[in-house]
Amino acid sequence: MKKLTLLSLFVAIFFCNQDYDYFGGWPVNPSKNNIDNPDIVPNCVYSNEKSLMSVGCECASDRSCESGKCYKGPGGPFCLPAPGTIFPRFKLIDQFGEDVDLYDFSGHGKLIAIEISAAWCSPCKQLSNWIANGNDEVTRHKQWKPEYNKVKLLVDNGDIFFINVQVSDPYKEAPSLGSIEAWYQEYEDENVPILADINGDFRNWVKNSAFPTIILLNDKMEIVEFSQRGWQSAFGYLSKLKLNEEGHLDNE
Repeated sequence: MKKLTLLSLFVAIFFCNQDYDYFGGWPVNPSKNNIDNPDIVPNCVYSNEKSLMSVGCECASDRSCESGKCYKGPGGPFCLPAPGTIFPRFKLIDQFGEDVDLYDFSGHGKLIAIEISAAWCSPCKQLSNWIANGNDEVTRHKQWKPEYNKVKLLVDNGDIFFINVQVSDPYKEAPSLGSIEAWYQEYEDENVPILADINGDFRNWVKNSAFPTIILLNDKMEIVEFSQRGWQSAFGYLSKLKLNEEGHLDNE
């Protein structure tokens, strides 16, 4: 076997280190490994009773959590993440069968809205139908506000990233490639990746109590708005963003 020349070796190393281009056209962040991401599974074993609890750990009160937020609703009590908490690095399969690194959406100067969705959930279907097809049924929901209509414009214009994470199939089982392919066929939108939480790690970290739930991150993967249920918190934030005359985000 012939030895590689220095030039061919350089070329081989160069291409091996190139960032992967997703078939779906999702963004790639070559600096994503520089983000100090937290563990997906929290360490809830502490050396003494005065130790503060991490995100996802059982808590007695707000004062027992690092974040100062102890959730005592359905499935609780456990510590919630505070604004500024770095979201864990999840890799989930998309509607084209590729593993997608959520951290690739960081570093592009855009807010990242993540919808926790279930294939059996009617409001989830309505929300996707609105974003993908313009059907306005979801806007007649009792928890909808007219100002939330701005969200679709932000998604359509590419001013924000909107990611749909499916945590359940139509039969309330774990999602699969087949189930998210079916969702994509119904609600196709080139701007929206549909990801499957096949092993349940995403849902176990988020611990949402209803569907859909929207979480909002900044481009550093830091939590801006975190909720256990609904779209009100994230959409309320997005609806206050200023647009310029062309209908895009005003970054001035």
